[in-house]
Amino acid sequence: MATSANLPAAACTTEMDFDQDLNSINIVDLDFRNDTLYLMVEEQVKQEFSKLEKHCAILRNIKGRVLIIVKGEKMAVFEEMSDAEIKANAPRTQFIIQYYKETTPKGLAVALSVKTEKKIYTLSCKNKKLHFKEGAAPDKIDGKEQDILFYQEKISGHDKKMQFKSVLYPEYYLACKQEKKGVFKLILKKGCQDTEGSTKFIVMYNCEKTDL
Repeated sequence: MATSANLPAAACTTEMDFDQDLNSINIVDLDFRNDTLYLMVEEQVKQEFSKLEKHCAILRNIKGRVLIIVKGEKMAVFEEMSDAEIKANAPRTQFIIQYYKETTPKGLAVALSVKTEKKIYTLSCKNKKLHFKEGAAPDKIDGKEQDILFYQEKISGHDKKMQFKSVLYPEYYLACKQEKKGVFKLILKKGCQDTEGSTKFIVMYNCEKTDL
């Protein structure tokens, strides 16, 4: 049995214990299957997400840089901004966090959108590549649109620090990556263990947006 000494210093948040592995369920003969068990499996296969409330938030990386969607491009970067600059660049600095109720809860599922001057864009990680696609987060989501969903996970001991794990790709997290010329880009990263805290976000629910 592993001891705490063998565990990583900052373990990633895990899914709830009642999350079943469907591959572990062995039905020997479908003609004599247990109907109750079959219905349970069917219910998990038909997992759906339904809209709950939504909130406006400013998102920062662990160094305090503000996430902003770039004009003319469907991508987002982190920039150093004063409070006045954040307000001046609204609504591109104001992210709509749409919460969802899951058929069988495995975490707090959310979608991240931005309502710019003319259009609404929602963050997608389809094919493990981040981009903002045009359109608001839908009222209901099944397996076809889970690319826009992330599990928002609290970091132990920090009320405002969060991680966002892909629902479609559970090993991947939203993260901040420094690229050439000092650009800090929003990316999808495999794993959440790092010394610089690239997958950690500061979520500030202090927007003045009224037309969510």
